Amino acid sequence: MARKCKCAITGEIGTVDTFIKIGSKYYKSQEIYDAEQKKKQSYKKLIDYICREFLGYGNGQPFPPILPKKIKELSFYSNEVILETFKECANDIHYWIEHKQFSNEYGRISYIFTIVKGRIADVAKQEKRKAALNDRVKSSVIECDDLSLIGSKQHGKDISRFLSDDEF
Repeated sequence: MARKCKCAITGEIGTVDTFIKIGSKYYKSQEIYDAEQKKKQSYKKLIDYICREFLGYGNGQPFPPILPKKIKELSFYSNEVILETFKECANDIHYWIEHKQFSNEYGRISYIFTIVKGRIADVAKQEKRKAALNDRVKSSVIECDDLSLIGSKQHGKDISRFLSDDEF
């Protein structure tokens, strides 16, 4: 009898026979584990981009604790959409960071996120349109196997191949 275990991501209960063990934890499937790792990588990219591009932080310098809280306020959107929004608003953010005086880091981060919040819905709609277009393109692609049937002669009721040359 297999031992019971719990998925570290979803919290579902199963057996060690059906779940996959990676490291010291069990996961429901490899796909769930891969999706979680991708999500963590995109979150790390987002924090790194904000710290380097707008706050001027270097390697090993701890980021301000308000940053994850502000990102969590935008948790309705994926990390990829948030990052794309930051990239699109980079010129505006740089302009206001240079031309406005902030009393502390909290004020600067709040101002940056206010700019992003004003633009993120448009970027999300744009990303959604791109995804829908890609799905349409993928669904309309014709497989090469299907093309091999075009122009091939059907040998259904044609008996001429059984006749000898003198019978024609």
